[in-house]
Amino acid sequence: MRDELFESFPFGIIRIDSANKIQRMNYYAKQLTHALDQESLETLLTLKPKNDITTWSVANHQIALNVELFMVSGDSNRLLLLGLEPNFTSSLPPQFERALEDLTTDPEEIVLRIVTMISEATSFERFDLVRVNPQLRKYSYAYSIGLEIEGSIYAPYSQIRKTGLGWILETEAPQLSSSLQPEGFSFSEDPMLYRTGFRSALRVPILFGHEVIGAILLGGTKALQFEIEDAYLISQISRHFSQAFYHSGIIQERSYQAMATSAFLHSMAENLKDDHILDFLNDYCIQLQIATQLESIYLCLLDQTHQQQKLLVSAGRKFPQKNEWKPLDKEIAAMLQAKSIVCYSLVHTSIQNTDELLNQGFTSTLYAPIEHRETIVAALVAAAMDEKASSPYMSGLFKVATEQLSSVVARLPNAPGAVPEPNSSRQLPKPTRKDRLQDQETSGFSRIIGSSRIMQDTLQNAARAAQYDFPILITGETGTGKELLAKAIHQSSQVAQGPFIVVNSAAIPANLLESELFGYQEGAFSGGVKGGKPGKILLANRGTLFLDEIGELSPELQAKLLRVIQEQEIEPLGAIKPIPIKVRILSATHRDLSSMVEQGEFREDLLYRLNSIEIKIPPLRERGQDILELAEHMLQFLAQSHDTPEKTLSPGAQDLFLKYTWPGNIRQLQNIINRLYVFAEGSTIHTQDLPPDLRVAETDKGHSEKEEIAGLLAEFGGNKTALAQYLGITRTGLWKKLKRLGLQ
Repeated sequence: MRDELFESFPFGIIRIDSANKIQRMNYYAKQLTHALDQESLETLLTLKPKNDITTWSVANHQIALNVELFMVSGDSNRLLLLGLEPNFTSSLPPQFERALEDLTTDPEEIVLRIVTMISEATSFERFDLVRVNPQLRKYSYAYSIGLEIEGSIYAPYSQIRKTGLGWILETEAPQLSSSLQPEGFSFSEDPMLYRTGFRSALRVPILFGHEVIGAILLGGTKALQFEIEDAYLISQISRHFSQAFYHSGIIQERSYQAMATSAFLHSMAENLKDDHILDFLNDYCIQLQIATQLESIYLCLLDQTHQQQKLLVSAGRKFPQKNEWKPLDKEIAAMLQAKSIVCYSLVHTSIQNTDELLNQGFTSTLYAPIEHRETIVAALVAAAMDEKASSPYMSGLFKVATEQLSSVVARLPNAPGAVPEPNSSRQLPKPTRKDRLQDQETSGFSRIIGSSRIMQDTLQNAARAAQYDFPILITGETGTGKELLAKAIHQSSQVAQGPFIVVNSAAIPANLLESELFGYQEGAFSGGVKGGKPGKILLANRGTLFLDEIGELSPELQAKLLRVIQEQEIEPLGAIKPIPIKVRILSATHRDLSSMVEQGEFREDLLYRLNSIEIKIPPLRERGQDILELAEHMLQFLAQSHDTPEKTLSPGAQDLFLKYTWPGNIRQLQNIINRLYVFAEGSTIHTQDLPPDLRVAETDKGHSEKEEIAGLLAEFGGNKTALAQYLGITRTGLWKKLKRLGLQ
């Protein structure tokens, strides 16, 4: 742990070795122990846990200390934590306190917030954030970044076995492997970690309600890269965000269920009236493809006895499969072996038909097993021209979809051994249905909501610029929809058939960003998978690379990116010669790059290269009636995807929506609409249903945050649980806010 972070703890912290010698202490600990006599200090240094007791009080005539002890499996050191008040360890270093204050339960937001906090806490070369179902003993990935672990398969919803994750599930405690060596391997994955180049690992459980609901798994390429202080800090951080992480997982699972159920019910109504199973399955895939906006989805039957597969129905772009029995593809075989969903990034993985898929613009695929009576009888497959098919969200959705399809696929005659040859008229999907679906297809720009003059002018400029291959810089405040506009530009450009790869510079830890962007050759450094890693720039070849939050790039990466744009070639780490590429560059930022140039934080020559054409997205407050159009569209989508009655805004609520300044723009609008959709009673959303920020009258907008929260606390009769729910934050977050404002 860095010295400045160690010193920032708001209480005393001392590291003691197995011989009871002090190895390290912060300034706060020095001040507290200075007042102790020698006998009290010796008592303090020899404290060890006894009968699960880890909290003591140590006192002499000068001072009384509250003491806690922290130990971690795999490390002989221990930490003494010292404070003057009970529960002093409930506080964290200041940079983490504010980040935890306004935690929401939005699945994407909470994951990004966790990633930011862990990146500030320690350095690493691999980070996995996983969700755990302790009852089913299964786990799924919420976030992964860094060196690919050699020999591993990305298989969400896998069974937890005798691994490091299994160990912390049983013990509910962190584990630190400070020096990975063959003679000291503890878990089944340690050999794979070692072969990849990892020399240290830290595993921390996320506990909520006395159960492990997730885990933080970190890998480092240096021995002793993680220390006991890192294990303690990350354990404390995880304790603070565990409630939000737990509830965001519930929201995510409900989202999967709602979307898949919606596709299922629509298809049932269309096709099962005449017991036409093939039409039902075809329509299901079409509905799922429309809902997910994946480029291709298909369903194939599996005959494990003869190791064969056969395409049954498909939706979207043509996938290189034929309606005939053929040997199992390598990726299908991997799915059968894993007995779980398997995802691939095609340029990272050597599979049989990679070139054919890449030539069609596909860059990620997903294979989800369909089981019946504990036998995998079919597979639901997806392919995308970006990285969406390999995302944790899509894995969760397809898990639910395959569970729904199980009973339908089982009704096919003689499944899973063979598929009868039905009449040709029954094999083909209904023409009228296809015609209707084709009419629903829209271009990227037409999916952007907004009829205001300022927004229409912005879209027209973007559509015109899309026809040329000049780099485009998209500017605008956070939450205005820069990525959505970038994808629309890509879909209207000459490289629309190629991949669209997104790099969020702010969401990737700085020490990993270079390898994520440029990739590396095998042997470029200690660690890394066999064959190297191509990186996202190469992944975007013959397509579009969208660099979001470009202002966060380090000066070194700015220089390398400038060369990519100028020369149209890339030089991965360890490469002997550059690799020629053809990539359309789109970038975005909410920062003032011109000011950053003046301050020496951004290269002037790179700015000139990026903003050949600059398109500024107006903030939501300047778009007038677009606010209501967007809100109406969001409410309609929620009603359709959850198969519930539609809700509308009352005239009073509409008026407050138009008066509000929307500092978080469309992202904030979506979060508020989601909250209103869940908690507002009845089919009409009234002014009293709105969050306090929107309900504050114009004359009251000068009130301080403290006055506003104090008024709401009185309005709710001191019920903090109800107030936290109303504000859309966790109860822990509300407690921290009240403490900061002096209202606790």
